[in-house]
Amino acid sequence: MFRQNVPTSELPSRFGGLCKMRAIRVFVILLFVLCLGAAQETVTYIGHYLESFPGPQVYKDPNSGTLFYVETNGRHVAAISGDGRLLWNKDPFKDGRLPLYRTKKPQIVYIGPAQKGVHPPGEESSKFVSVAFNSSQSGLLRMSTGDFEFLGQD
Repeated sequence: MFRQNVPTSELPSRFGGLCKMRAIRVFVILLFVLCLGAAQETVTYIGHYLESFPGPQVYKDPNSGTLFYVETNGRHVAAISGDGRLLWNKDPFKDGRLPLYRTKKPQIVYIGPAQKGVHPPGEESSKFVSVAFNSSQSGLLRMSTGDFEFLGQD
């Protein structure tokens, strides 16, 4: 190895500089590791699409007494009146011409009341049923006809 002739008066400042550089390197590496850990933090989404298909589902509209039944395939919804008549049977995914997104087998994982304020312009939310698919796509079904209105996707 090469040996450098350094006056002894300069040794503390030289070694002090090396220690500072090592400390800075360790700090930068530690900062990088912390940032990397934060970037890979698991995020929990609130959407229904993370839920697996629960099987057949029923939602009863409290105002009309109509039952909205999601069939065992998770795609078809049937509306049944309070006196047991079949009003309509629809496939909202097909009727809405939704593209495949996030899954090859989109199924309804939520059916329930439409949130207030979430409805087509000039309409009331009480005239709609909300549906959400395991693909993160969602929309509204008009209670009277089963017509599907696509709301969006994550």
